[in-house]
Amino acid sequence: MNSKGKYIGISNQIPLVVFEYAVSDYISTGQINSEKYLSYLKEFTNGENRANKSLNQLVLILKKNIELLDLVSLRTNRNFANLSNNDQLGLLVCMFSLTFPIAYDILIAFSSVFKIQDVISKRVILEKMGSLYGSNRSMIIGCDETVRLFIDIKLINRQKVGLYSKGKKLTISNNLIAELIIYVGITLSGSKSLLVEDVVHKPWFSYFDMPDESNILYSQLIIKQDSAVGNGYLTAITK
Repeated sequence: MNSKGKYIGISNQIPLVVFEYAVSDYISTGQINSEKYLSYLKEFTNGENRANKSLNQLVLILKKNIELLDLVSLRTNRNFANLSNNDQLGLLVCMFSLTFPIAYDILIAFSSVFKIQDVISKRVILEKMGSLYGSNRSMIIGCDETVRLFIDIKLINRQKVGLYSKGKKLTISNNLIAELIIYVGITLSGSKSLLVEDVVHKPWFSYFDMPDESNILYSQLIIKQDSAVGNGYLTAITK
């Protein structure tokens, strides 16, 4: 797992159905099968070059999150279908964000604006990302492809071209996925820890309907420790 940086990396669409297939395939086989993924990508992509670029990004996501995927494989008896659909999507959002931190920043930008208004324009998001990553073509493409994925996941709704509204929350029930979401919320924010009571207030968590905190068994990605005030604080386990 990697920390947040000003690397964009995403330049081509990764269709949600292919993303889901690749993750499911790895969880069941323990192998990255690029040939199968490329064949599937070609069904959704115009041109060999674009398909190969999408493949490179997809394989990068798998490789960057290999330890996490091995853990999920172990906890699901090598069957992605043993996770609920929302838990599956939560895993994909986290993997994508850990690989391409601009995705995390885009979600934070949307969440921050949605606190004060119901609809947000593409221009506002590009301005916010431009201040972080520079106003260049790579940033614009990265935003476009990332937002497209989040629309497919239904975290964000497209009202019309260039205009977006809030989508649905993902109801998380799996303990490991809940831990992972907190892990991402800590590491990509640049923090070392997070107060338990802040989980419901931070912008990142607005996309997830998390289990009651007392029901999360911190054992794989997060350590819970006592604090002088409140219900304790959570620290990400570094690799």
